[in-house]
Amino acid sequence: MKTASCFGPAHILLPGEDIPLEKWGCVACDQFTSDRAYWEQADAAVGGCPSTLRLILPEVYLEDKDAAQRVENIHAAMDEYSRDVLTRAVDGFVYVERTEQSGRVRQGLVGKIDLEAYSYEKGARPAIRPSERTVTERIPPRMAVRRGAALETPHVMMLADDPGCTLIEPIGARKSEMKKLYEGELMQGGGHIAGWAVEDPAMLAQIDAALAALGSQEAFDARYPQAGAQSPDAGCGRRQPFAGRSQSLLGGAESHPDP
Repeated sequence: MKTASCFGPAHILLPGEDIPLEKWGCVACDQFTSDRAYWEQADAAVGGCPSTLRLILPEVYLEDKDAAQRVENIHAAMDEYSRDVLTRAVDGFVYVERTEQSGRVRQGLVGKIDLEAYSYEKGARPAIRPSERTVTERIPPRMAVRRGAALETPHVMMLADDPGCTLIEPIGARKSEMKKLYEGELMQGGGHIAGWAVEDPAMLAQIDAALAALGSQEAFDARYPQAGAQSPDAGCGRRQPFAGRSQSLLGGAESHPDP
């Protein structure tokens, strides 16, 4: 499907239904960067079960002497999982509901980012822009993981500027029409999560249309009338429907970000 926006459907691989969700899912590699104990506990919780923990290099280990060996282990796990673990796939989006310990439900979509629409350079005005400064010193080890990698493991969250709830909520309202892919608890107090396959062509077109509308100049002018006198940047324009940390090819758009 050819999309008009910077965020579109993807070929998303999933583990077999026999893989425990509480062992398969883990937090992003740039979390708990000063808490080695958290990652040691995660390692103990996973044990020998297939897990995305084996597909990432937590930043807490970046300065360790065995970092290069860890990268080799990641590549080996990717090859193994490609053959024996990732036996299901979705061609589209995954609609996700994560229930936090407080009871709050966060809705989102997992899809593919067009990295040509992203830049972390200061002063850039891309469609996808970072919400925090990029630590460039951490890019080389990330590149080491990417070189020779058989899989792409996303850990990016993008926030959509959608006060009218036109993008994600209408898809969530139709979840009864979609196939449920997984549901269960996340490790170490991460809450409850469930995901549904969004593959219906009409739903995919609906998402693309909502994104195109959010990124239009008209939507921007209505949302930010005080910026109306500004001239669009050459080649980019003022339209910035997403903010997030884009560090991989897949990402999730979320409707209710934390304050």
